[in-house]
Amino acid sequence: MRKFTKLMLTLTLCVFGLGVANAKKYYADLSSASAVGNATWTAATNTFAWTAGSYAYMVVPGGSFSGDLSEYTQIGLTVSGLENEFRVDILANGKTFTGKSINSNGKIVLNILSDFNLQWNPDLITKEDLKSVSAVRFNTNSASGSAVVTDFYIAKPASLLFGDDGKAELDLTDLIATGGLSFNDKTGVLTNDGTGGTLYVNMPSEGIDFSNFTSMTVNRSDDDLVDHLEIKDTKNSISNGFWGSKYNVNFTVGDAMKFNNATNVNSIVWYANSTEGTMTISSITFGANVVSCTLPGTPVVLNTLQYYNMDGTKATATWNVGVSTDTYYGSGSSDPTNYVDLTGYEELRIHRDDNTGFRAFFINASGTGTNNINNNTAGTVSWDESESYWKIDLTKVEKYNGKIYLNTIKSSSWGTKNIVNNITVYKTPVDAPNYILSGKGTFTPATIAALADENATYIDATGITGPTALSSANPNCMITANAGMVTNDKNVIVNGICANLELTDQKPFKAPVDFTATAASFTKTVTDADYATLVLPFNAALPTGVEAYNATSVTNSVINTTVAESIVANKPVLLKNEGTYEFTAKNVEVAAVEGVQTNGLLNGVYATTDVPTENGYVLQNQGGNVKFYKAIAGTTVKAFRAYLAANNADARLGFDFETTGIKKVENAAANNGEFFNLAGQRVAQPTKGLYIMNGKKFIK
Repeated sequence: MRKFTKLMLTLTLCVFGLGVANAKKYYADLSSASAVGNATWTAATNTFAWTAGSYAYMVVPGGSFSGDLSEYTQIGLTVSGLENEFRVDILANGKTFTGKSINSNGKIVLNILSDFNLQWNPDLITKEDLKSVSAVRFNTNSASGSAVVTDFYIAKPASLLFGDDGKAELDLTDLIATGGLSFNDKTGVLTNDGTGGTLYVNMPSEGIDFSNFTSMTVNRSDDDLVDHLEIKDTKNSISNGFWGSKYNVNFTVGDAMKFNNATNVNSIVWYANSTEGTMTISSITFGANVVSCTLPGTPVVLNTLQYYNMDGTKATATWNVGVSTDTYYGSGSSDPTNYVDLTGYEELRIHRDDNTGFRAFFINASGTGTNNINNNTAGTVSWDESESYWKIDLTKVEKYNGKIYLNTIKSSSWGTKNIVNNITVYKTPVDAPNYILSGKGTFTPATIAALADENATYIDATGITGPTALSSANPNCMITANAGMVTNDKNVIVNGICANLELTDQKPFKAPVDFTATAASFTKTVTDADYATLVLPFNAALPTGVEAYNATSVTNSVINTTVAESIVANKPVLLKNEGTYEFTAKNVEVAAVEGVQTNGLLNGVYATTDVPTENGYVLQNQGGNVKFYKAIAGTTVKAFRAYLAANNADARLGFDFETTGIKKVENAAANNGEFFNLAGQRVAQPTKGLYIMNGKKFIK
């Protein structure tokens, strides 16, 4: 299954009752607040008051001001009528963190990571603390006082996610107004009272990388309320003011080109002029050079595939796309009387304008009922926000006689009518890359998701046009690229050459093409069980201390072996002797092989693979007894390892290395005082294991 989850920057303002985890900026419903001790809260006037004494506070209402708040960096509130100071506290990780005293009226913004200290201690709150918040509250000092508090919120920092068109919109809730400016992030209306002030972006502490940005545009109407714009990257000492271009900055010309080196922009501020009035901001759009991502192949419209009766004769499926109905496809009945064969396809996609639910009925394993997959089927169904379709992972759907048979697709509940725009199925073409990347610059959400795919084994980056570092979540993912365009120091193929092939045990691998590895390496640990299996895609000498054997046949439940003098590409072997070993090679050929790699009885794999139960055996340590044990349903073997295939009724198969080349070793080692291992190789200094010296076997 090709995992391809695109993300999307959305303008969201969470209302009370929704979880804060999905909110960019979350406002408290202060009308439901209540105070504790000698404090009072008057909801009609939003007044927090307290008398002298130390036991007085008010917990900010709503469960969304507790839990994991580690993504949030600002707390904001508007204060008026202040009589004596108070503070905001955060109770987190079993500790109390006190905020700076609020001692003035106006719009107050608190930086969570720099304005909250452990009570009676200078230590600042951390993101780790914020993962476990029990409450946010107003707290008082020992003297009496009061304050009117409105618009209390918690906010995440700004983020920009670019689409394949190189455009991203700033979330309007990322804008904060101060002084004589006020901003309604629900309507986009900016008001200036003529006394000055700023409108700034709630930036992440690490800043935003502007080095690939091409433009920034404020789409607005009504009065011109801004004097100038200032952008800063203090880490790189880059700063610039914009007057005539305050609403429309082009980062590719003139003095603004300095931002091509700005990797940590941490300040974007518009300064008010003296004009009283209002201005409506509909959007703030950024343009950038981007690395975009596509999938190989084209989805197939479901209605182009043949629909059948259960006896194999052709049938006609209902196809209601673009019309309001309760049956979109199939027979309309959930009885398993008809089907379309989706075997071999990886995804079924139900395209619609929103994430209204559905029900898809597949014929189950017994063939007597249907398997209802719907939008709530966790782990099998997901919603792709950017492409607007429900995605069913067909690899996880129950099969009928080894086939995936879809019967019908209906609305989410009986009699409910709504519209789907299309229904398609998708599968990755043979030998195709998992993902295709092109362009240069900032990564789009689709590209980010592709690089986060732990199962990706091949990325085609020949479309990358500028020096780019591509780090895949799978360390064994191979990348094809043009010279100088991908700057990774390993696993990049350019013109058939991989300068450094560095493979990691148990992670999936697939050579996309035949290539030459200038240097190749793989590290293998043989545990204290003293045995392991191994298959490598390149020829390699045996490291000192480890022995390798071929499994050739089985006699009376004993595996007969022969010595393997070295590792041969795609020929699995049995290793012996505990330790960690590095297999290396220079200028070796790596072939683009498919499927299981066989050597005698051993079958090697380069991705986690189900072991056949009819004749498959896996190497296991069961209670200190290391043997090949008969596979049961669900048994798997991981990448760069092997299972054994033998037609033997026994539940386990042992091995006896006395049938190998020991006699040859004994003859070679007679009476010369040299040490040899069981593979017949001379050893300078024995460590742990069985050795031959002067024709005699001994254990070190």
